[in-house]
Amino acid sequence: MIRYRLSFILSVCVALGATSSSFAQRAPFEIPDPDPEVERKSFIVADGFEVNLFAADPILAKPIQMNFDPQGRLWVVSSEVYPQIKPGQTANDKVLILEDRDGDGRAEKTSVFADGLLIPTGVEPGDGGVYVANSTELLHFADTDNDGKADRRRVMLSGFGTEDTHHILHTLRWGYDGMLYFNQSIYIHSHIETPHGVRRLGGGGIWRFRPETMELDVFIRGLVNPWGHHFDRWGQSFATDGAGGEGINYCLPGAYYVTAPDATRILQGLNPGSPKHCGAEFVSGRHLPESWSGSIVTSDFRGNRVCRFVLSEDGAGYASREQPELIKTKHMAFRPIDAKMGPDGAIYIADWYNPIIQHGEVDFRDPRRDHTRGRIWRVTAKGRPLVERPKLVGASTEALLAALRAPEDWTRQNARMVLKERGKSIVPALKDWVAKLDSNDPDAEHQRLEALWTYQAINEVESDLLATLLRSNDPRVRAAATRVASKWQSRLADPVATMAQQVIDDHPRVRLEAVRALGLFPTTQAAELAMSALDRPVDRFLDYALWLTARELAPTWLPEVQAGRFDFKGHIGHLVFALQANGSSGVVKPLVESLRASKIPKEQVSGVLTTVATLGDPSDLAMVLDLALEGGSSTHGQRATLLETLAKAARQRKVQPTGDLNRVASLLDGKDEALSRAAAEAAGAWKLESARPRLVELANAKTTSATLARSVVDALAEMGGPQSRTELARLAAPDAPGQIQALAISALASIDPNGASQRAIERLSKTTEPAAVESLLARFLQLQTGSAALTSALVGKTLPSDVAKVAIRAVRASGRPEEKLVEALTSAGQLASASGELSPEQMKEFLADVARLGDAKRGEEVFRRKEMSCLKCHAIVGAGGQVGPSLESIGASAPADYLVDSILLPSKAIKENYHALVVATSDGKIITGIKLRQTETDLILRDAEDQELTIPVATIEEQKPAGSLMPANLTDPLTRPELLDLVRFLSELGKIGPYSVSKARVVRRWRVLEPTPKEALTIQHSGLDAALESGELRSWTPAYSRVSGLLPIEALKPFGSYQGAFGMARAEIEVTTPGPLKLTFNSVAGMKLWVDDKKVELKPEVVLDLPTGVHTVTLGVDLSKRPDGIVCTLEDEPGSPARARVLVGK
Repeated sequence: MIRYRLSFILSVCVALGATSSSFAQRAPFEIPDPDPEVERKSFIVADGFEVNLFAADPILAKPIQMNFDPQGRLWVVSSEVYPQIKPGQTANDKVLILEDRDGDGRAEKTSVFADGLLIPTGVEPGDGGVYVANSTELLHFADTDNDGKADRRRVMLSGFGTEDTHHILHTLRWGYDGMLYFNQSIYIHSHIETPHGVRRLGGGGIWRFRPETMELDVFIRGLVNPWGHHFDRWGQSFATDGAGGEGINYCLPGAYYVTAPDATRILQGLNPGSPKHCGAEFVSGRHLPESWSGSIVTSDFRGNRVCRFVLSEDGAGYASREQPELIKTKHMAFRPIDAKMGPDGAIYIADWYNPIIQHGEVDFRDPRRDHTRGRIWRVTAKGRPLVERPKLVGASTEALLAALRAPEDWTRQNARMVLKERGKSIVPALKDWVAKLDSNDPDAEHQRLEALWTYQAINEVESDLLATLLRSNDPRVRAAATRVASKWQSRLADPVATMAQQVIDDHPRVRLEAVRALGLFPTTQAAELAMSALDRPVDRFLDYALWLTARELAPTWLPEVQAGRFDFKGHIGHLVFALQANGSSGVVKPLVESLRASKIPKEQVSGVLTTVATLGDPSDLAMVLDLALEGGSSTHGQRATLLETLAKAARQRKVQPTGDLNRVASLLDGKDEALSRAAAEAAGAWKLESARPRLVELANAKTTSATLARSVVDALAEMGGPQSRTELARLAAPDAPGQIQALAISALASIDPNGASQRAIERLSKTTEPAAVESLLARFLQLQTGSAALTSALVGKTLPSDVAKVAIRAVRASGRPEEKLVEALTSAGQLASASGELSPEQMKEFLADVARLGDAKRGEEVFRRKEMSCLKCHAIVGAGGQVGPSLESIGASAPADYLVDSILLPSKAIKENYHALVVATSDGKIITGIKLRQTETDLILRDAEDQELTIPVATIEEQKPAGSLMPANLTDPLTRPELLDLVRFLSELGKIGPYSVSKARVVRRWRVLEPTPKEALTIQHSGLDAALESGELRSWTPAYSRVSGLLPIEALKPFGSYQGAFGMARAEIEVTTPGPLKLTFNSVAGMKLWVDDKKVELKPEVVLDLPTGVHTVTLGVDLSKRPDGIVCTLEDEPGSPARARVLVGK
């Protein structure tokens, strides 16, 4: 996180006195030349492609979405009102039709089909007119007198939320099934009344609608701002997220994704750490190079790029790899937001054209917002003939059916849409066409699938064709047919039996589709069949589908299991999976019975016990305690997890085991630290007086580690009473050893905040380490009475100024408006009070100096400093913290004055999905964090330490917005040149040049070995190979590569007998499909390699054949032989089926 001390910045700004000429150097208020030709010439286009202007302002303003109709006309919705209508302004946003009548690649005619709209955000021609997303409504416009203008307006659906104008209903798209799909985003809550009942979606997601029957349902739930959705050639669905960070998302019907309300588990995207994207279009056809067919084109509108991803098979799901851009530019107003294939085989790009793209983060009335310009660009392949534009409207049914063979997705889909409008009259011709298909044609199975989708589009069940395709020799066809069968389930003779073969299919995606289809059938037979997929290999996609289906069908199968009438035909693994997936207290009895009967497989016992401990009653918990104490085949780590879960049950559910709890004191022997820590937790939660003497003994022992000591003093505090207060006060006294004193002060705060605060201020007056200040204050800031106690203790006291600054930063980061405490710390540290925000003149002068004097290379090193904490909260390409927004494209997307505002006044404008909450609980605690999701029982927050915190809803007394978690004063130690460099670095992130992120799978998140005495001694005694293989080296801390992908050699810590010469770093790779893959290095000088702690011969290119799972790659580096940093890249091995990714995060 980054934050300026305002008074310091003001003094810097006043001293700048920049000239207008220096300000002109990439100044933030500079508006680019709006000439479309100037913009076009700035484009860097992929090899073999060229761009021409199809349409532009003044006839086109602010295109938001576009779609072609079967005539080849381009329909566009545009809004000059966005982002908010002005008081008294008349809404007159439009639906436009753009026509290229002579086929020269330029629109000769633009007409207004409908106007008077308010921020229309979606358009899709169909059903004799056009569907339009207009604020809270889905409308259908038609032209009944053929004058080119709409004269009939019908409200199809209403009740969509309108909380945020860039999250409202948007992104209309016809599916191959003849249903209309459309999206909404995180802040929208919709309640739609239909003839079939009220349909609801709170938050982001994708809807699915059949206009002729008015059937509406939710296709997927979640995502932050999903402005892209399309289907591949085989009907599989993919979405992009304009405010997410996982690139392409594989859309599994019914699945939950990030931010989805009530989600206890989510499906993650395919490109973790990827920049945000808008729009999604699969490209195909004879005009484009064959290598491009099946690619998905989307836009990094923040980074002024049109991107391309290639998808490949990965088990039941897919892997996604970003390729070089289709278009990139330094032109800051190029904002591509939609892409569509045209009837001529070219790619069309909607350019929203705006130097300002932030929605709520930049003032709605900022004069730099453009309201009148917009462009449509046309991208063609050089030297390749265009596709002859098909004549679909008015064509015979036979000609339209023939068009279903076309190589171009556009032609096939639009032919089907014309057929759809002709209804069931096409059935005889369609049957005849299918009967005459040549089975020797390599594309015959796909042609039959096109026919099946056409039947689905006209809502006509064709059981024979469906049965044929369910047995197709192409698994992609079988998977698509299985999904069709799921939609026809109410009209099939025996839909569950239909799925019996699919769920045991050889291909995992067919099994996945069958598992999700079975979730629609509320029978025990369906549940039994679905769980049978567990008998074959299960990857993360299939595991999620099984989990979701088990939960959806629980109201059917769980009562039967509880009554003893159903047991998944004795398949205990199936039963255990379903019970654990359900996650309700009703699963405990069957699990306990299976445990007592020794039916649970050994490898599943620990997980089952954890479930019982989480949900069970006192007698159930007694059994868990017995097994945790006895050990048996469980590891120390598993036993510790059980005790921790039992302690959590006591705190959150007020439930503890029956029987003799005092037995847990026997584990406080310190032989295994994790087990002793867990035993201390349990002793505190259960208030075991019998454990007190041993806890006191451990607290006083000099040999007790810091982590165990923390658990011990916290247990004493949780036990409460005069004895705990006296003992903790003694341990918190000024003459106590430093480590235990700080821990005891924190623990004492929960039972004697006034006494603890006095000790805390005494210790703060002698502390210089920032981390120690933050750690000491953390407990006080989590208590409802903690801030008041600290404020009182500061009266008449003085603190070192640096300590006071860090303390104020910690208070601000808590998200609570503790102004009295801030004033007390300011006074104690004799600090100057902060001033207000920069004036426009000061901002202009400061940013001019950033442009003139700032150095991004030096600024990156400032950003990376540990004391700045930037990477603690922010990620670049997924590497770093997740508390704040990712930054890989922030310089290209945000004007520099917005960056400075975000640093100076972090709560002035907060990015969606990063608003903090302050939660007060019934046990007197205050918890602050970013809301991740909420279920009926739990609220899940991410705190400033990047930890997920689960708060039972029943314990919440109050919750309120807290603004930003971004703290103050982090940049106080910086010199003026360092501040300028830092802002310059941020302003360059994502722009073309050295701070544009590579597409390669470079290792960006590392762990480096800390040179602790314990680690050095382990290596000295055991040797490096043996120490790694034994897992004894545990002091690994995060380190991150630069934007370029290079890990600086200084990031490695010299240690052990190699003091001053040797360091170690490790990374993680997740293999999802096994097979050979390649690691490459910029240099292997002075390095050794271990994979999964086994030594491997190191070469510049190392081929590894790894099984499915997460693998560690460890490097040992002789620092005396390697002055340069490390770049490690994961690459495909030609011909290998392997799919793998480099793991990112904190």
